[in-house]
Amino acid sequence: MPRILASLAAAAFTIGLSAQAADLAEGIDLYRNHCAACHGADGDGDGPAAPAMRTAVPSLRVLARRNGDVFPTDAVTAYIDGRDLKSAHGDRQMPIWGDVFRSPDQKKARERIDSLVEFLRTIQEAPRPAQP
Repeated sequence: MPRILASLAAAAFTIGLSAQAADLAEGIDLYRNHCAACHGADGDGDGPAAPAMRTAVPSLRVLARRNGDVFPTDAVTAYIDGRDLKSAHGDRQMPIWGDVFRSPDQKKARERIDSLVEFLRTIQEAPRPAQP
């Protein structure tokens, strides 16, 4: 019986890793197809469409650094989704991806955004070393 439980636990762990890899792969694909034109292949804000923007396209690689070296998951998720943000700060150049990723299953839109956010987490620059 312990051998069976160990095998089941190992299978669940492998499936979990496979699901994480699939989520990350989806995030990479979503980024390439929907974000790279403005934010660039590496997320530095230097995509081919960036020069046509009214304001500078931000680097997505420094989101954690700008937030005390903690990736701001909730804020990034809300901004990408965009459906609940108020327009108090003027016109938004970035599409409201929550509408773009919408499907009959609203859970799928959130899963897509979560995959994209997870990919963005992986491209963050390393924290700066502490000053002596």
